[in-house]
Amino acid sequence: MKKSHHFLILLLLVLIQPLNAQDQDEHKEESHHEEFYRHTLGFFVGFTFIPNSTSSGETETFVAPTLGLDYTYKFNHKIFLGLQNELELASYEIEREDNEETIKRSYAFVSALVFIYEPVEWWSVFAGPGYEFEHHESFFLARIGTDFTKRFEDGWALALTFTVDIKEINTTPAFGITVLKGLGKSK
Repeated sequence: MKKSHHFLILLLLVLIQPLNAQDQDEHKEESHHEEFYRHTLGFFVGFTFIPNSTSSGETETFVAPTLGLDYTYKFNHKIFLGLQNELELASYEIEREDNEETIKRSYAFVSALVFIYEPVEWWSVFAGPGYEFEHHESFFLARIGTDFTKRFEDGWALALTFTVDIKEINTTPAFGITVLKGLGKSK
């Protein structure tokens, strides 16, 4: 495993630790369980790691800044359906793994419909199909990921998000922070 992967795993663990701290105040804990917003919007800011990127004849991993807008519909406290949309803010070329052909990529847009399961209040996992739109060539993808969430009052939340998009041409991990806001009345 490369040193950069070790650094990312360490960074992820350091960022997750404060999110796992439990509230000792029972009143606050009860109020979080009572808050239930059926609709949630999220704004994602992060980075996508593009393997097999070519730069001046050398293959390397390229890091693309990424912005996203997500919508989540909650069926209940544990099962949700989400639409995750992200835009890579970069242009690059990637090399196909099966041959020496390179493909240009410019401001790729990814949209995925994910099924979300939240086993505990602060942690969720998700997976689902999606599509990467780009004017040179587009690809179907499978997305898997996880969120570590800290909830605040009035439907606000902050999540550390990690995703992996599996495509025919490459597999692209991404991580970042998602700011969430529950919409409508709390139930």
